[in-house]
Amino acid sequence: MKGRVKMANSKKPGSNRRPAPPPPKEKVVVKKRGGCLIALIILILLAILAFLLGLHFGWWGKGKGDGDGDGDSNGNGSATEADKSAQTDVYVTVSGAKYNFEDNTIEIEDLTNKIAEIEGNVLVHITDDNATDSAMNELKEAFDKASPKIKYVEETPSEASSEA
Repeated sequence: MKGRVKMANSKKPGSNRRPAPPPPKEKVVVKKRGGCLIALIILILLAILAFLLGLHFGWWGKGKGDGDGDGDSNGNGSATEADKSAQTDVYVTVSGAKYNFEDNTIEIEDLTNKIAEIEGNVLVHITDDNATDSAMNELKEAFDKASPKIKYVEETPSEASSEA
C-alpha cells in the first residue's frame, strides 16, 4: 500500500449512508390573550355608547306610540290636537239641488275651485238640508275628482248646528 493515502472521510464504494439530519427545533407557542380582551372591552364600550345615544335621540324610550309610524298612539285614527289646529273647516249646505257656501248659492265648479284655493289642510263639512240624491252624489264626486282630492264629511243638520 505504498503511495496510497487513506482518507478519513472517504466512503466505501457501494455504501449509501447519509449523515443523519439535525433534530427539529422546538416551536415556542405564544398565546396572545391581551388582544381579545381589548377587543371585547371596545365592543362593550361601543354598545354602551349606542344605547346612550339611542336614549338621547329617542330611538326608543318613553313614548306611548305603538310603532306604526302614524303618530296616533291609540290606533283609532283620530286627529291629534296639532292636526286639528292646522285644519281649516269649510261648511257647505246642500239644499235641494243648490249648494250654499259662505251664505251664497254657488255653482259646483266655483265651489270646488274656491275650496282648492284654500291653503293647508281643508275639511269640508257637508250638511244635507233636504238635498236631492243627485246633488249630493255630484258634490261628493266633484270633491273626489278634484286635484288634490278634497276631504269631506257628511253631517245631518242637527250635528252641524251643535258644532257651530
